Amino acid sequence: MPSVGSHMQQYGQGPSCWDRIKLGFGIGFAVGISAGALFGTFASLRMGLRGREFIGQVGKTMMQSGGTFGVFMSIGTGIRC
Repeated sequence: MPSVGSHMQQYGQGPSCWDRIKLGFGIGFAVGISAGALFGTFASLRMGLRGREFIGQVGKTMMQSGGTFGVFMSIGTGIRC
């Protein structure tokens, strides 16, 4: 019985360029989210935010850095295709 995902191995082909770009974005987004969590937490604590403001500011920083880093990683991956 063939394993899951073996349809690409059947023909001797790897992932397409679009699949690589999506993977680059996903990895970049994950790295950016983690960096945004660290930087956003420290910045919010330095500003003296607490409660809802703190969570909102950290979440916004996480999404911004995740999106930015994800876009740059996908562009870099697209250049390598």
